[in-house]
Amino acid sequence: MSAPRRVWIDTDPAITAGNGEVDDAFALIQALRSPELEIVGISAVFGNTDIDHTYAMALEIVTRAGRGDVPVYRGCGIAGDRSPNAATRALAAALTDAPLTILALGPLTTIAATLGQPDAKRENVEEIVFVGGRREGLEFRATPTQQNQFGDMNFECDTAAASALLALDIPITLAGWEVCAEMWLTPNDLDRLRDEGDPCAQWLATSARAWQSDWQREFGAPGFTPFDTLAVGWLLMPEAFETHKWPSEIRHDGKRPLFVVDPACDGPEVTYLRAVNNDIFHDDLMTRLLPG
Repeated sequence: MSAPRRVWIDTDPAITAGNGEVDDAFALIQALRSPELEIVGISAVFGNTDIDHTYAMALEIVTRAGRGDVPVYRGCGIAGDRSPNAATRALAAALTDAPLTILALGPLTTIAATLGQPDAKRENVEEIVFVGGRREGLEFRATPTQQNQFGDMNFECDTAAASALLALDIPITLAGWEVCAEMWLTPNDLDRLRDEGDPCAQWLATSARAWQSDWQREFGAPGFTPFDTLAVGWLLMPEAFETHKWPSEIRHDGKRPLFVVDPACDGPEVTYLRAVNNDIFHDDLMTRLLPG
C-alpha cells in the first residue's frame, strides 16, 4: 500500500450557522475518514459565514469526527488580506517539510497570502484543488426552474487571490459547478446517515435536513449538491472523473467576475473536472461517511 497523500484543507464551514451551507462539513468528514489522506492541517477562512464561525465550526467538526490529532488554524477573515496569521504560518511550515496537496474549499485568500510570500516553498505544492471555475457560457442553476443562478462564490469572494495563484505556475485543478451539480444527496441518504451512522454521521444528517428542504422547496431539487465532496473525491478516486486540460482566464462579463476555462482562452492551463461517475462516487462517499 502506498503512503497516504499529504493534504492541507482550507475551508469555510457554515453547517451550524443558522441554516448554513453544509457541504464543507460533509467534505471534511469524508476526508478525515479516508486513510488514503494524511490531513496535516486545516485552516478556516471567511466565506459562507464570518471567520469566527468558520473557525469554531472547523474545530467542532474535527472533534465530532474523532480526529483531535488534526490541527485547525484560523486564517484570513476578509478578502484581500495578505498579512501573516496562524494559518499562513502553519501552511508555510507544512510546505517546508514535504510536498503536499491543498484542497481549497473556500475563498483562496489564505492560500494566496501563504504562497505569495517570497520565501514560500511553492515547489512543494503538488496541486491546488479549488471548488470553483466554469466552462465558457455555463450557468449555475440547480434545476431548470431556478430563476436566479448561483454565483461562483469561492472565486467571487476574492478574485484577486485567484489571479495571484494562477500567476504562480502551480498545478491547479478546478472542481467547479459542472461536475459538482451532477451529484445529489437526497432525503433517503440523510435517513441512512441518521439510521445507520455513528453520532458524527447522525449530526451531519440532522444539521443538513433544513438545507435539503430549502433546495427542494426553492428549486424543486431531489436533494442538495455536496459541492466540496467532489474535490475530496478527486484525490481519492480520480479514475471516476472526466477531465480536460484547458487554458483559463479571469475576466468580467459586465455583471460578475468569471473564472473561465475553454480551449480558446489564453491564460494558464488548468485541469478541469467536467463529469463524474455518479454511482461510483455516491457509493464511495456514503461508505466513508458511515464508518464501520
